[in-house]
Amino acid sequence: MTRGKGGINLQFSYRPRNPTKHYDENVRILDEQLCGLIAKRKSVSNNNPGFPPIEQINIWAEKFGLYENHLHSVFYTLYNEHLHRPRVEPTGFRGITPVMRLVEVESQVFLVTHLRQYENATVLYLQIDGTAENQAKEGHFPHIQWELSVGPDYDCYTSGGSGNGEQWTHQFVVSPRLPDDVTDMTFKFSWRNRAPNEDNEDVGGEVILK
Repeated sequence: MTRGKGGINLQFSYRPRNPTKHYDENVRILDEQLCGLIAKRKSVSNNNPGFPPIEQINIWAEKFGLYENHLHSVFYTLYNEHLHRPRVEPTGFRGITPVMRLVEVESQVFLVTHLRQYENATVLYLQIDGTAENQAKEGHFPHIQWELSVGPDYDCYTSGGSGNGEQWTHQFVVSPRLPDDVTDMTFKFSWRNRAPNEDNEDVGGEVILK
């Protein structure tokens, strides 16, 4: 991320590169079938396949003579498909729109302070204020991943955050650009553990600002 004249200038460009010049043309049709199976997997699961049990992955590894860790990384990549979505870089700064919409949940205040409006996107700021007795709550842990949803017509991703034990600020990029008047819009913030395991895989929740 860099900071330019008109505000933040997010750079998330990804340039695919071949790790080797070698490619066995005999596997091209198999690679195409792999792509088709990935698409079919998304369709059958309604784009929510989850993650196979580790024991099952290990069984498949032994059955097909593959490395367990290799298969784990393959399914982990499939599970985190959202991390590879193309991301819009906000350009053409237009101005700042105040919002100041808040809700209190268990002595924690969730506040959408303002929007930074660009020609092609909006950067939304969420501020979380908590009291000392709430610092053990999951929402304040640095390994919590926040996500924003404002409706099916918008794509959202988190572009960073910072804070301390009592206050956190998160930034979200929304494209296309939100209207300047968001009075009738609902902001749904959901959170989950970035590294789920058997003990905390169900840790998560959501906060809705109407």
